[in-house]
Amino acid sequence: MKKKSFINRRQFIKTMAGLSIAPTICLTRTAGADINQFGKLADTFTCIGCKRCMSACKRWNSLKVERDELVSDKNTDLNANNWVVVNLRSDKKNKTQRNYMHWACQHCLEPACAGVCPVSAIKKLDSGPVVINEKKCIGCRYCYQACPFKVPRFDFEKRVTRKCTLCYNRFPLNYKKPACVAACPVGALAFGYRHEMIREAKKRLHDLKKPGYIMGIDEAGGTGMITLLPAKPENMGLIQAPKKIINQDLDKIRITSGGFMGASIIAYAMYLYSGITINPDKENNDTTN
Repeated sequence: MKKKSFINRRQFIKTMAGLSIAPTICLTRTAGADINQFGKLADTFTCIGCKRCMSACKRWNSLKVERDELVSDKNTDLNANNWVVVNLRSDKKNKTQRNYMHWACQHCLEPACAGVCPVSAIKKLDSGPVVINEKKCIGCRYCYQACPFKVPRFDFEKRVTRKCTLCYNRFPLNYKKPACVAACPVGALAFGYRHEMIREAKKRLHDLKKPGYIMGIDEAGGTGMITLLPAKPENMGLIQAPKKIINQDLDKIRITSGGFMGASIIAYAMYLYSGITINPDKENNDTTN
């Protein structure tokens, strides 16, 4: 007859405490920055609002097309089937200044979304794109909470979070540009090494001889998406991202996610514990000691 294994309450609590801390520790992993990564330039001074970039993105990624979203001037938001949007925005300080703006994932050099994903479903590729592995994604949406630009969106049908991938899957097929960039008829979008896109943005702004702002050089520690704006992001109605994402900025997300996962583990373990036979003699010895 097989001998029963016994466990005392103190040993059980120690084991469960370790398991509850583990998810929090794994969330601290972040991706490193690399100056030789690819980036995309979006020039709001040149964009004509044709939305061909949106159409090309949907075709390449097999995304659903909503009625009139590609032909209307009505502003649309990012969602699980809109990885790229083009909206008409005005400067709060100069209402006569109105520009079409291409908006998508910013592909941060050190993505906060990857730092809080509890299952490592988000990865910063060496070439620059930040991608979500939908097969690993559990739909917790911590990435949305951590993202300084609030880009990742949850797909309620597929139960995963989705966003722009910078068309990283086109590169092995010898496509030299993301679908949106290739579709732009006026050169408002450009693609190349990030430092080249920054240099190009500065050149365009200099040639315009107009006031403007280059977004993406410093925001969130630097992004792969470089956007040429007529005014500062906050004046254009955009989220004002911090210049640098530091660990303290993610503490709330880590604590929430770690606590939630830890509570789930403990609840499940308590269920298992109810079926474990506790050695009464050992419990008494622990108490007297």
